[in-house]
Amino acid sequence: MVSVRPGAADAKSTPASWNRILLSLPLEEESLLLDIGSIVALKSGDSIYEPGEPISFVFFPHDSIISLVTTMADGASVEALTVGNDGFAGMCVFHGLASTTSRGIVQVTGSALRMAAKSFAELLPRLPVLSRLLHSYSQLVFEVASQSAACNRLHVIEQRCARWLLMTHDRVGSDKFDLTQMFLAEMLGVRRPGVTVAMGILEKQGLIGHSRASVTVVNRPGLEAAACECYQTIQARQRQVLSS
Repeated sequence: MVSVRPGAADAKSTPASWNRILLSLPLEEESLLLDIGSIVALKSGDSIYEPGEPISFVFFPHDSIISLVTTMADGASVEALTVGNDGFAGMCVFHGLASTTSRGIVQVTGSALRMAAKSFAELLPRLPVLSRLLHSYSQLVFEVASQSAACNRLHVIEQRCARWLLMTHDRVGSDKFDLTQMFLAEMLGVRRPGVTVAMGILEKQGLIGHSRASVTVVNRPGLEAAACECYQTIQARQRQVLSS
């Protein structure tokens, strides 16, 4: 990983992809976090933590996206939560725990503010606004996981693909982003042929373009119409919880 240490004075001049939780903080709290952290480049496929192992770092993604994945004994896996510039990876550390049962894996290449878990935990008593925001975010995480469980059970693959692509599009700030069908299949907990068919349907409708390792959102309104109700439900609840 390549890291670049930003100065606190530069925080408010960052692009729109800067983490929204950080942008919601008073400058003094944001400066304290920047003092113990560094901007790192995350590459798609990188593991940031493994199930049951002590978490060394926590992350506030900027234009990167991190997936929290549940893996079964036979190796099958499914995404439980997507963390982008609207979130934080390392909630167990915030709650005073050293590890989690999920695997953290980078979904989309980009940058994040990273800090040592120990330093972050020690600084928390001096961060009342961040603590309040992360408590709200914890509730949102629970509700999104619940909605995703229902979605995985009740909605067809192309609807779920559309929802997943929309949520990724919201976070990366670009119409085109890295994505393989194999990775998407793992995130949705389905077989690759099912994803191939679903992506083909969305492409035939003129909603997306895709190659072997990337996807381009061509028709955003159409993709929203193709997605299941879960996308709008999650977006509405996210706005409500994180603005309160």
